[in-house]
Amino acid sequence: MRGYAVVRGTREDVASSSSSSQAATTWRSRSTGGRSTMAAATASRVLVTCLFLVAACAALASSSSSSEPWRGGGCNFTRLFSFGDSVTDNGNWMQYAHSPGAVARPPYGETFFRRPNGRFCDGRIIIDHIADALGIPFLTPYLAGNTSEDYAHGANFAVGGATALGHDYFRKKNLDVRFTPYSLGWQMSWLKKVVDMLSSEQETSELMASSLFLVGEIGGNDYNQALFQGRSVDEVRTYIPDVVAGISASVTELIELGARTVMVPGNFPVGCNPGYLTRFQTNDTAQYDAMGCLKWPNALTELHNRALRAELAKLGRRHPGVAVVYADYFAAAMDLIADPGKHGTVRHVIITVNQRDDTFLISDLRAGFGGEPLVSCCGGGGPYNANLTTHCGMKPFTTCRDPYKAVSWDGFHFTDHAYKVIADGVLRGPYAALPVLTRCKKRRT
Repeated sequence: MRGYAVVRGTREDVASSSSSSQAATTWRSRSTGGRSTMAAATASRVLVTCLFLVAACAALASSSSSSEPWRGGGCNFTRLFSFGDSVTDNGNWMQYAHSPGAVARPPYGETFFRRPNGRFCDGRIIIDHIADALGIPFLTPYLAGNTSEDYAHGANFAVGGATALGHDYFRKKNLDVRFTPYSLGWQMSWLKKVVDMLSSEQETSELMASSLFLVGEIGGNDYNQALFQGRSVDEVRTYIPDVVAGISASVTELIELGARTVMVPGNFPVGCNPGYLTRFQTNDTAQYDAMGCLKWPNALTELHNRALRAELAKLGRRHPGVAVVYADYFAAAMDLIADPGKHGTVRHVIITVNQRDDTFLISDLRAGFGGEPLVSCCGGGGPYNANLTTHCGMKPFTTCRDPYKAVSWDGFHFTDHAYKVIADGVLRGPYAALPVLTRCKKRRT
């Protein structure tokens, strides 16, 4: 497997290195003597296969208990519905766009699905990790489904490039509307169609009450579109009340339909995104914080998040029987960027078979993030590997040796591994109030 060392030997334990600890054991089975018969060779291979299966099962069982500690977290949510932009999109953009671009080409999807699948990531995204934790299958992108069976466990309405506000809002500000029309309001209309497919009018309340709704993150593109078209940050700050009001309107609509658990994430620290660092690079060192992130984009995001959190608190007081959960994606990402080495050390069991000499190798690896959280794993070069004219998937892009050690995937989106760390912080805490799995335990009692 790419990105992992393989250690050879008859039977050996390998000492840990500075970046990861590794213990590897190789069993060798060979027929003795210079004239091995066909039967001896066959018996040898059978013995190796048996040993291989026993060792593999034992190793994988041990690995699964440590690397997937919250799988199937005991929740009784029957469905999961999600809204948002490319952070949450698992295929809607690729379904609707005539030319979906690089996301439809390798290396997107390479580390988990082994093929591009519409996720703007090397593998799984946050919604996948949440579904996994709740024991729910990966969601069907709304535009890929046709029947109620396709949405039996919920649906994902998120579309890459989506905004919280509709196109008319940006046209009135004389902005070039060059992004998807499927804003949050449009995605809400899709939800209603799916709910109508899944339930009668009498059953709608029960369906909504037993589902978890993830609204976002959303709103980042409302600011990105203006900033990337040259509007000042002072102007863009004035959009915040309108963007938050748009999100609040959708959450309110969900509650009125019968939702009882709604999680609303804040936006990410875009000042730490390799794409932003490349687009707004400056020689003025005062513009950067101690980690190397741009201050002003993060300050803008924090203003948005504070306003959103305050609005969600109002909704919670207005609807005391509803859990309106704020998910602090900003803090989760900043914690990961500030000290990537303390996060995500997960056990991996790697099995290598050599059919030529009837040997196999089981490697037990513990590895975490590397030391360059502001450098994109996949991109077109430059100090942050985030060339804005040569994106990930566009030749001649480069890809890091091991995406598992990277925080940023393509300059604007995180890696599968980073998303899992963020999802875990939301599910268990401390990056959600109330953590989702805590809510699940309360629902069971």
